[in-house]
Amino acid sequence: MLYQKSRFFSFTPSRTILFSLGFALGVGTFLLSLDVARVKAIPFIDLLFTATSSLCVTGLLTVPLENFTIFGQSVIIVLMQIGGLGLITLTLFVVSLFMDLGLSTQIMAGEMLDLETWKGTRRILLFIIILSLCIELLGAGMIFYTLKDQYPLNKALFYSLFQSVSAFCNAGINVITPGTSEYITNYSMLLSISFLIIIGGIGFMTLRELCIKLNPFFESPKKIILSLQTRIILTYTSFLLVANTALFWLLERNNTLSYLTFPEQILNSFFFAASCRGAGFLTVPTNNLQNASLLSFMINAFIGSAPGSTGSGIKITTAAIFIATINAAIQGRSAVTIRGRSIMKDQIYKALAIVSLSILWITLVTFCLLITERSWNFLDILLETVGAFSTLGITIGITPYLSLLGKLLIITTMFIGRIGSLTLMIALRNKKDNNEFSYPEERVMIS
Repeated sequence: MLYQKSRFFSFTPSRTILFSLGFALGVGTFLLSLDVARVKAIPFIDLLFTATSSLCVTGLLTVPLENFTIFGQSVIIVLMQIGGLGLITLTLFVVSLFMDLGLSTQIMAGEMLDLETWKGTRRILLFIIILSLCIELLGAGMIFYTLKDQYPLNKALFYSLFQSVSAFCNAGINVITPGTSEYITNYSMLLSISFLIIIGGIGFMTLRELCIKLNPFFESPKKIILSLQTRIILTYTSFLLVANTALFWLLERNNTLSYLTFPEQILNSFFFAASCRGAGFLTVPTNNLQNASLLSFMINAFIGSAPGSTGSGIKITTAAIFIATINAAIQGRSAVTIRGRSIMKDQIYKALAIVSLSILWITLVTFCLLITERSWNFLDILLETVGAFSTLGITIGITPYLSLLGKLLIITTMFIGRIGSLTLMIALRNKKDNNEFSYPEERVMIS
């Protein structure tokens, strides 16, 4: 009853997420527009673009990061953190420190975090925040080991923290010039960033389940039974890492990686595999990659990371359900199964809707950009659109040269891409079927 009567919580969780991100975007754009945040004058559209890219953890920029002061770059760090963890998650965590979360608040938090039960919401929020801070600080320490001899202490510490947050939140924004390409043979730097990207992309609920069930103080190894979601995420993540490492090595060993030793080629191929599903960090110029490599990046970015993670895309679980549905149709089975479990029909419909609407939006924006940005070819435009929607952030280099309308289209695409996998699923889940009757069934010709 409290959930229905409260004016604030009369918003659905999806609308609350949309409103909160919109509010954060407005505040972030305002802070970046302040003189203290900029080295020189920057047009408003570029400030809005930078704030959106940071908040949506995309990594596409129309102006260099060097155009912002330390204060401005600090604002970008906060925006990346908000985009990675979620403003509602951070807000509920702060509120829970000073007061008990009411029933309505716990229910909304449970829906936003996609929990089976809203009990223990405070502990889950605490786990997410503490885990994130610990991983980011650990990552910053590992990156600092590489940067400490290259920059003054204060700058090395700041750069290390910036890169760590950017990697863990799958933002892909480089504060180091000229970026990760400078460390193409540096095992410490590339493995540190890869570790942060992978952990951030697994998802907080998966990490929490692993921490609980793999803790020897709670259960013996023989009794460990992971949930279907965790098994899907771990299986697909491992498979994609191995498969993409091999694929990128095969495609680029005689191209962009030809001058490296074999171990360095494998290192960079693994780095590509970790980065291609959300972060967008590269150690080689995008223009030098083969078209097959770029297509592979787009496919991986479209699939994305795990649900409840800092990454985006349609999510690994959505892709798994989509593939299982196709497999069931081919085999003529009415039930969609994964690892001995039947998937509920409403989730099948949602997965199909998410995939279809995502492809539709990418197609529409690509079509519009082909009209507004006529000096670029189809592959360049498609990569820009997929990179924005999946918040991958890899580009051929057309982002700074986009027209005003092109920038607005990419801003909208980044925003929709970031909230789509969250807001769309929650919105569909909240819609209740009010039909008390069913229509007669009838078959139509499909093929």
